[in-house]
Amino acid sequence: MNKLFKILSVTLFVFVVTACGDKANPAAEFKKLNDWSVNNQQAVMTLQTEIQQSLASQDPAKIEEAVKKFNDKFAEFQKELDAIEVKDPEIKAFKDKVKNGLISSNKLITDVITLMKSPTAELQKQVEEGTKKLMQDASEVTKLQAELQKKYPTN
Repeated sequence: MNKLFKILSVTLFVFVVTACGDKANPAAEFKKLNDWSVNNQQAVMTLQTEIQQSLASQDPAKIEEAVKKFNDKFAEFQKELDAIEVKDPEIKAFKDKVKNGLISSNKLITDVITLMKSPTAELQKQVEEGTKKLMQDASEVTKLQAELQKKYPTN
C-alpha cells in the first residue's frame, strides 16, 4: 500500500509540474510577438520599396524577381510567426489576426501585379475589395495591439 501511495504521489507530482509549466504567460507571449514584429519591420519596408521600384521600372524580369523575393520572404515571415508558441487565447487571437494580415497582404500584392499584367474588371474589383479588407484588418490589429500593449507593457 505504501509503495502504491508513493507511485501515485510521484505521478501526481509529475502532472502538477507539467501543468504548471504548460500555463500560458500572456505578457511573455505578447512580448515575443511584439519583438518578432519589431525585428521584421525594416525587412517589410525594404520589400515594399523593392516591389514599388520594380513596378515602376515596368521591366517584367525585375518585377518577377521582386515578386519571387517578396513571396519567399513572406513565407519566411509566416514560418517564423508560426514557430512562436502561444497558449493564451487573447494573444492567440492577436497572432491569428497578424498571420491573416500577412496572408492577405501577400495575396493582394500578387493580385496587383497580375492586374498590371492583364487588367480585367473582375480582378480590379478583387483588388479593391482586398485593399479594403486589408485596411480593415490592419485597423483591427492595431487596435488589438494597443489594447494588449496597455495590458502587457513590453517596455
